[in-house]
Parts: sequence; C-alpha cells; structure tokens
Amino acid sequence: MRFADIGHVAAVALAVLLAACGGSSSETTLVGSGVPQGSGAGTVVLDEPSGPNTTEVLVDNGPGGGFSLGAANIPYVSVTVCEPGSAVACVTIDHVFLDTGSIGLRVLKSAVRPLALPALQVAADAAHATPAGAALECYPFVLGAVWGPMATADVRVAQELAPSLPIQLIDDGAAPDVAPTSDCLAAANGQLQNSVAALQANGILGIGMLSFDCGLPCTTADYAGGHVIYWSCPAGAACAPAAVPIAGQMQNPVPHFAVDNNGSVILLPALPDLGATVAKGRLVFGIGTQANNQLAAGATVYRVNADPSSADYLYWSTQVGSTTYPWSYVDSGSNALFFDDASLPRQCQSSTGSTAGWYCPGTLVRRTATITDAQGNSGTVDFAVANADALFGSSSIAFADLAGTTGAGSASFAWGLPLFYGRTVYTAIWGQALALDGPWNAF
Repeated sequence: MRFADIGHVAAVALAVLLAACGGSSSETTLVGSGVPQGSGAGTVVLDEPSGPNTTEVLVDNGPGGGFSLGAANIPYVSVTVCEPGSAVACVTIDHVFLDTGSIGLRVLKSAVRPLALPALQVAADAAHATPAGAALECYPFVLGAVWGPMATADVRVAQELAPSLPIQLIDDGAAPDVAPTSDCLAAANGQLQNSVAALQANGILGIGMLSFDCGLPCTTADYAGGHVIYWSCPAGAACAPAAVPIAGQMQNPVPHFAVDNNGSVILLPALPDLGATVAKGRLVFGIGTQANNQLAAGATVYRVNADPSSADYLYWSTQVGSTTYPWSYVDSGSNALFFDDASLPRQCQSSTGSTAGWYCPGTLVRRTATITDAQGNSGTVDFAVANADALFGSSSIAFADLAGTTGAGSASFAWGLPLFYGRTVYTAIWGQALALDGPWNAF
C-alpha cells in the first residue's frame, strides 16, 4: 500500500485496493469467451519456516462482520500492543493489514481502548510556527486518509519486541476527540478510513524499506506541495501544522527489534488459477540473521533508486514487451498487479468503465516481465492475468493472477500481492545491515 509521501506520490494506493470489494459471488456475471468456470482451492497452507522471529500471514475475507462484500487478496497478521514496559497490560489485535509499502503501526483506537497508552506531545517550535500540543497524524492515501492521535506503545509481532514505539490510533469514534482538519479531509477526498469497514482491517502494520515515514520535511513542517502529515493540537485551540523530530515520527518497528532488525521476508503458497478461499503463509523478520531467513541462493536482488532528488526515487524499472514502467515497486499492500496495458480488456462487471479498474481477458494471459534495478541488475518474472469477473465469481479470496490499472498512460507497475504467491520475497531496510547503499527487494 503506497501512501502519499512528501514530494513523492505513488500511483497506486488504497483507492485501487478497495476496488476488490466490487465483486462477489452473488453480484458478478462472468463475461468473455473462454472464462474458466468453477471454484478455486480451499485452504492452502505454507507453514514453514518456524521460529520465534516468524508469525502467520493470513489471507481471508477480513475481520468478522466488517464488510458486506468481503475483502480480497489482503494479507493479515496479528500484533500485540502493550503499555510501555508492561508484559501484562496488552491487547492482541488480529487482522492487521501487513504492508511493505508503508511505515509504522496504525491501529483502530477502539482496539486499544483497554490500555493507558501515553499520548505523544509536540514541543513548541517557534522557528517553524509549531505550538505545543497533542500530536496527531493525517496519513493520506491517493484517495482516503487515516486521522488520529499518536501514542507510545510496546509493539510485539511474533516474539519480536519494538519498545516504546510511536504509533497512530486511528480515531474510529462516532465523534472524533479532535475533529479532523480541513486539510486532512481534503487529503482524504472526504473519505476518512476511520472504521473497520472502510479500512478492511483492524490496523496497518507498515514494514517497508525505510525506518520512518516522512523524514526531514516533517522535521521543519515543510509540507509544501502536499498535505500536512503531523499536527499539533493544543487543548481548546485549533490544530496547527507541526515540526516533528524524526524520533517522534511514525517508526518502522523492525529496526527497533533487538536482532532481526534489517528487513523482512514474506512467504505465501502457490495458488491455482482460480485462487483459494484461504491462504496461509509466513512472515519472517530479519535477513541473514537466523538460519530461517538466509537470502536464498537463487534470489535476485533489486535495488531501488536511493537518490531523493530523482523522479524515480524508491523505484526500479519493469519492462513488459515494448512497454517500460519506470516507477515500479513491490508492495504487499496492493491487492493486485497494477499496470496500464491497453491490450488487456477492461470491460469487467466488477468495475465500472472501460479505461480503469480490473482486467478481464477472455482467457488466462501469461507474460514475462524484465525488472532492471537502479544499478543495472536485471532479472525476469513470469506473471499471469485472469478474468477478474471469473475470480470474484468464484468462492476464492486469495488470487495470484488478479490485475488492474489505475488509468491509461500510467508509468507505474505495482507488484502487489500476486507476486508473493509461490515466492520468497525479501524487503531490506535502508540504513540497516545489508542495505547501507540503499534499500532493496529480492525474490
């Protein structure tokens, strides 16, 4: 799930991801000759590797009672949130969205209501016109945003601990304690993702390739060209854009682990063409830190562009046929492969219009892409595109061949969750061991 960063807006985000709710077995009509019939597999499980640095990844239909149409291709993990320093005052939250395209833990405020988490405060900073007050964050997607206060918590995933971590509490109350600012509502296009139904999860665990979510622009409240991320909200006064030190910004929990802190590995099982009703895989923390997270001998490392001044910062290139997509990236938070290809039919019943939405070819399309990284290293990846109506018309939830587009002319290729099925996908974190010269993915 790529979010809107300061000076860097990704082309694919939650707006497209939420399109998965467009199809269901009761509402989808299969179209196109040669569309495969029937249902996919039942539960498909990959239960290795094991160990204290691993936990289950679950792809199912989402939190119970959350949706009327169900979720599709969304990976979930369970996360334990504790009061700082406590091993008793804790809650375990299931169905937290596992996202390699964002940074930090964001959970629904109601999910941690039993805890007394210390609220984060913003210090006064006269040089940047920041008043002292409660720290709140508005984290925008391309469409939609999450709004809520920041707090400090101990965060546990598997048996790994990130102590005293800044997290966001998505305010899911009927009346937010602090009303969202007009700028945040504008960033959300009026659609705050402030409920389990809107978010399709109880929270988001961002374990991408950076250690923090904004960086230097937010330390000086430099939000020019984008929406305000951090706010200081004094009691009884209006919220103001805030300058927040890096240590007070949202943090990737992985670098705060004691040992397995340089990245993550996601393994999901291979799937049949019509998917599976449930898929279970593994999330492993660390790369090369334990016997169960060594970089596989056959894996190809793809380094993203590490120059923040470049237009393709944090991207590498994908070529399919004669078309090149210079803004390409791996993102477990994108529930499909998203790229623009005019040769693939888009007249799907499960999305409106013929120029955007899902792809619906009459027969399964198999293609080979060439990925070239920022240092000129290259490799090939085979992928498939199935008829989205057929997929959503089956009983399946997990799909390895779901694809769509964000619109004609897009220069991005989002290697979303379908890439992960049947593969071992590594994400190295910039500045940690193995990624000192820039972050990378490998598979």
